[in-house]
Amino acid sequence: MRPPADSEPFHVSDRFRLTLESSILSLEAGAARDERTLALIQDADHRRRQQRLVDAQLERAFRLRELLARTVRDSETSSTPALRY
Repeated sequence: MRPPADSEPFHVSDRFRLTLESSILSLEAGAARDERTLALIQDADHRRRQQRLVDAQLERAFRLRELLARTVRDSETSSTPALRY
């Protein structure tokens, strides 16, 4: 089976889509919470590591949002065969 082209949508179940959405919201909320604690951290190295954590959470959320934008619910599919995840 060939990998999907960048323009091809991923056909996913409602449950998988909700899981993606939940993960995105959780990552963004965690990043916001961790960013608020930056002002409380005294040690510069600890602040740097905390900022890297925030950046990684936001990057992951961004990538999941990109994936989410490429998804199509199974219930919206036509009769054409599709990759299912």
